[in-house]
Amino acid sequence: VPLPPAHVIPVSHGVAGESAANSYEFSIRQQLKNRTVQVSPSTDCPRFDLVLLSLGPQGHVASLYPNHSVSVLHEDSQSQSQWVTCVSNDSKTESVTLTLPVINAAANVAIVASGMDLARPFLDAMVCRKPIGSHPAQMVSPQDGKLVWFVDAPAASLFLRGNEP
Repeated sequence: VPLPPAHVIPVSHGVAGESAANSYEFSIRQQLKNRTVQVSPSTDCPRFDLVLLSLGPQGHVASLYPNHSVSVLHEDSQSQSQWVTCVSNDSKTESVTLTLPVINAAANVAIVASGMDLARPFLDAMVCRKPIGSHPAQMVSPQDGKLVWFVDAPAASLFLRGNEP
């Protein structure tokens, strides 16, 4: 697929996490200003054509881990206005990521799950109703878009057997 270079926004390397997140969000806001990216019809968030995510072993997506404040606060007005954030997980590694309101504003969201180690997180994402924020993959729900899962047989094994969480 031909992709115009102007449509690719890299995250700054060698810059502290919050600074990189702020710079990345500024770049996205410039894309909206230039009309390269549209605005979601139901929120003031950018509406990307596609957000591609992978499911993590803790049920996390986009470096949004269970019970992290960015995951939990997705309904409030502050998180609606914050599009990019810096997340630190238990290993003290910083990641720059989109917030759930931005992910859920996308026209299409695809989540990939591959491998037996993701069988339980995938099953939980599909059928287990946990408290909000405890399983971020369950919180991915595009308002005006489509969600598609790409799952291999090992990751889908518990779901296909009908195992209860």
